[in-house]
Amino acid sequence: MQLLTLSDLKLGLTDLFDKRKPALLRSSSGKTYEPMLARKLEEISALPPVVIGGKALAAELEETDVEHDGFGKAVWYMTEAYLRHPQVSAETVAAAMRIRRAFIPALSELKASYADEARAAIERKKILKQHKADLERFPAAGGETLHHWISGFLDAGERLHSMLSDRADMKETSRKGAGALRAATIGLLSRLRAGIADEVEHNPKLPPDLDAQVFGYLDELHVPRAAAARVKKAKKAVPEAPAPPEIA
Repeated sequence: MQLLTLSDLKLGLTDLFDKRKPALLRSSSGKTYEPMLARKLEEISALPPVVIGGKALAAELEETDVEHDGFGKAVWYMTEAYLRHPQVSAETVAAAMRIRRAFIPALSELKASYADEARAAIERKKILKQHKADLERFPAAGGETLHHWISGFLDAGERLHSMLSDRADMKETSRKGAGALRAATIGLLSRLRAGIADEVEHNPKLPPDLDAQVFGYLDELHVPRAAAARVKKAKKAVPEAPAPPEIA
């Protein structure tokens, strides 16, 4: 069980108390360790999702990036329409070009990393006011203008920055405590397993498969972790091919 992650432990302990508690409490060891493991489950559940490997913040980042890119594409294609229209005035074309240069010179920028998009949004927010007249020159449905769209674009970029910063702070402050909690929980489970094994050996009233009844799901969770560790170890053992000689 040494390779189980906090996410695995949360799943395994939840299953233990939901479905396997009767088996757990059949042994004296189980009765002793049950309250201790329950406290560990509470502590793990109280951790932020990003610490236990959850997807909450990652999903929020992705959703915000989709919003950011959606606004960006809308602005780009709106200006593209005016730039391609054969009868648009020179002043309108010039305004569209200024908007492009200032806020979204190329669609490829929307494929940048979250950090790069956030950094660009912070810098471009500083010049929003000076381009307000150009942006309000282009109307959009619902009584809005490109000023509303660009504001949404930049606001989403700034939220990316805030979420990245929060994630960094959360990881820094929680990493050590989470690691200690994981180690302590695995230690409890290992000692419980040893205690159950001793009891089964000396108490014929206990079922011989009590270990499987208690630890079955935790063992299932451990299987892919162990397999991944073996693959990683095997890759490290394979020597790298020598680099080809340089051509003179």
